[in-house]
Amino acid sequence: MDIMSYIYNFIYQYYIKPAETGEGYNLVQEVTYGLILAFFLYLFYKALKKLNIKIDKKFVISGVVFTILIALMRALVDLGYIERSFLTITPGIIFLVGGFYIIIILLSAYFFKKDYYKVSAIAGLIPLIYFFIIFIIHIKRILPIILVFILVSTFLFIAYLLNRKFKIFKDKIDYLVLAGQLTDGAATTIGIAIYHYWEQHPIPRFLMEHFTPLSFIMVKFTITLIILYMLNKEEMDPDLRNLIKLIIMALGLAPGLRDLFRTIMGV
Repeated sequence: MDIMSYIYNFIYQYYIKPAETGEGYNLVQEVTYGLILAFFLYLFYKALKKLNIKIDKKFVISGVVFTILIALMRALVDLGYIERSFLTITPGIIFLVGGFYIIIILLSAYFFKKDYYKVSAIAGLIPLIYFFIIFIIHIKRILPIILVFILVSTFLFIAYLLNRKFKIFKDKIDYLVLAGQLTDGAATTIGIAIYHYWEQHPIPRFLMEHFTPLSFIMVKFTITLIILYMLNKEEMDPDLRNLIKLIIMALGLAPGLRDLFRTIMGV
């Protein structure tokens, strides 16, 4: 086998075939996409520094809007409303909508200066409102929302008590980060335990197959607290720290809301 055939077979085996068959993600994909994400985020961070944009609570607003947009669009792909293609499933949809988000942030920061977060948030809200209307039309279940809310609220309250004793959090953004990861854990736990969905990612799939679905949210809770504690103790640029936190939040909130939205629609 020549080198080109080997490369093609490798790409097909680990990247193309899983998307075609719907067999879920593998560790090769997870590592590759993680490295690509880290590279582009570093470039994004450097660009923000050039434009003197602080990564603070205002910056988080548009980040949350676009994260919800990704989750909602991905759920509507599962519904069949949006055509399934590389650009409408993970990781393509992240590169598509995430790329649009980065461009909007940079352009609005360049032209609108301090009001950049308002412009970028509106740019995300316009398509979000449209897709949300479609989502509302297809609602079939309300119980998943209640169960996810109860689980997330319970763990957030536990985190609040732990923070009073151990000073884990630095500011309110940390609670948002934890809430994003807990949303993923809660939606996955409920989707699998009650509605018999299947987990695509290898590590949580292993946890839930060998323990219980509830183990996933407990592991998420523990690991997120540890990461936040370490980030807050580390001497680093506050903007870089907050950007990392925003990404951790999005990596939990996006798949979590996608799972919740599809469960609500009965997909």
